Amino acid sequence: MVGWLVMGFFVAVVCAYACTEFLLVQLEMQRRILDRGVRTLVVILAANLASFALVCGVGIAIVLATGAGYYLYATLVCVCAQALWLGQHLWAYYRDHPRLHYEQ
Repeated sequence: MVGWLVMGFFVAVVCAYACTEFLLVQLEMQRRILDRGVRTLVVILAANLASFALVCGVGIAIVLATGAGYYLYATLVCVCAQALWLGQHLWAYYRDHPRLHYEQ
C-alpha cells in the first residue's frame, strides 16, 4: 500500500509540474514578468489552480474507477504536489519582479 502511495505521489508531482508549466508557457508568464505585467501574480495563481483542478480531478477519477475509498489521500497528494510548484513559482516571482523593475 505504501509503495502505491509513493508511486502515486511521484506521478502526481510530475503531472502537476507538466500541466503547470504548459499553462504558464501558454499564458506567457516569463514575458509578463519581464514587461512588469500587472496581472502576473494572477496568472501564476490561476495556472496553479487550473493545474490542481485537473490533477485532482484525474486522481479522484482513478480512485473512483478502482473502487477504493482513498479520496482524502488522493486530494492530499494533489495538494502537496501542487503546493510544491506554487511555492517555486511564487519564489521566482518574488525574486525576479523587483530586480527587473530596478534594472530597466
